[in-house]
Amino acid sequence: MPLTRRAFALGLGALPLTPALSSDRESHRAKLHVPRYGPALTTDGKRALLSGGAPIGAENQDDHVYSSLLGLVEGIDPLSLEQTFLANAVFPRANHAAVWLDEKLWLLGGRTRIGEERRLAFETERIDLRTQAIWRGPDLPTGLIHLSAVSYDGSVFVFGGIYREDATGESVVSASVYECAPPYSGWRERAPMPVALSNCAAVVVGRHIVVVGGYDRLKAHAITQLFDPAADTWSPGPPPPIPLSAHAAAATNGRVYTFGDYTNQSSILGLSFESGEWRALQVPFTPRRHVRAVATGDTIVVAGGNQTSYAPASDAVESFPAALLDSAFQVAG
Repeated sequence: MPLTRRAFALGLGALPLTPALSSDRESHRAKLHVPRYGPALTTDGKRALLSGGAPIGAENQDDHVYSSLLGLVEGIDPLSLEQTFLANAVFPRANHAAVWLDEKLWLLGGRTRIGEERRLAFETERIDLRTQAIWRGPDLPTGLIHLSAVSYDGSVFVFGGIYREDATGESVVSASVYECAPPYSGWRERAPMPVALSNCAAVVVGRHIVVVGGYDRLKAHAITQLFDPAADTWSPGPPPPIPLSAHAAAATNGRVYTFGDYTNQSSILGLSFESGEWRALQVPFTPRRHVRAVATGDTIVVAGGNQTSYAPASDAVESFPAALLDSAFQVAG
């Protein structure tokens, strides 16, 4: 039986913005209704779906990070960047993942706060954005933050992240891969990642799920790991030219593009699977880390993030037409 929760829009309708020009050679920038550090971003094929995050956060203090978590879900038009309130999740979250599957928005993991309880979330929510009905579960095998997730061939796949040992409370980087397949009643383990990582970025390209970069609590990695869901096997892909962590990735036209990085915050990189070559793109980008990206149609939307642990979250939302990125990739060669 679905849980229901009445929409509470906090006065957030469509924010009047300067309309983005309908050019396939220009990027565009607007401001989010609410700045968001560590949100999740996916797409229903027509709009980008932005969920959760934290508008403030100082010096990595839990009180700041947990007290300001959001359950807010908004839709972003990929061309105009106009934002529309869609729903409120039951569990406020940040550093979580989201996918679109079975005509529902799935919210997975992250850090959450319910009353005075602050913890890593294992709960899964599936939200029907037409009716705002919310289904609970199937819950993850353990609470995870800084995880990555994609939908592929009717299943949800979750990669890596950080969990806490029950006995010690110690944070541990996960190599686990979980799949939730129809009828979506539970999770099963798949072949683990060759390198255990959090803060990586996963996208689907053809028959592979491409997992780029990540952090092992000691260092960021210049690594690309390719997962074949049908064979349940991993293989190495072309490594990016720099270590990547807390970045975003999206795939379009057979290429993977990454945005931002914990250290190189203004970085945009492109990977061609045809040539196996990475290139650094000279495209203006608002510098930030813990950012999210998704391809919607012929446009990649990039939203949220932050620049330091002492600063407020970023309110930047940007769109990058695939034609612009493809052209910049060619020029970079």
